[in-house]
Amino acid sequence: MATSRSIIGSSIVPFRMVFLMWLAFVLERLMGWDLSMFGIQPRSLIGMVGIIAAPLIHANYLHIVSNTLPILFLGAALFYYYPKIAGTVFLRSYFMTNFLVWLVARGDNSHIGASGVVYGMAFFLIFFGLFRRDFVSLVISLIVILFYGTLFYGILPTSDPRISFESHLFGALVGGWSAYSLRKAQVE
Repeated sequence: MATSRSIIGSSIVPFRMVFLMWLAFVLERLMGWDLSMFGIQPRSLIGMVGIIAAPLIHANYLHIVSNTLPILFLGAALFYYYPKIAGTVFLRSYFMTNFLVWLVARGDNSHIGASGVVYGMAFFLIFFGLFRRDFVSLVISLIVILFYGTLFYGILPTSDPRISFESHLFGALVGGWSAYSLRKAQVE
């Protein structure tokens, strides 16, 4: 039995995440709060809160905007084209990435932002096409590379200590591993 899919239905999870990101951002600004203390603080007990909270917290307007559009685009593509495994990929990109950041990342600052989730979904979409080798998945891979090919540079360490290259790197690794481990899964 074929299932009917829609872009709107496929966008529910990404829209919810973006809504929570913007809600946290607006409340932080209106109330004068500093939510970065709820980011990932590696290897500290209180820092584990960041495994859940960090992707919803952003440093500034440019930071949140640069994560909003990819979450919506990549998330909608993920849930539209791969509905049976999209939830697994999204949850891995969110929780496994953040756990690895908590476990291994530099401990000198709080890691915040949704870029680990972005990298997880992007690298999944890129590598899934390469591992599956079916026409639709390969086209999706090429489109993601066209739009987000520069993400490959983001996994490298940077001289700016405010940029969590670890979130990028672990998101990419989780996305690539998810693509490999789910390559034979039924997707629709």
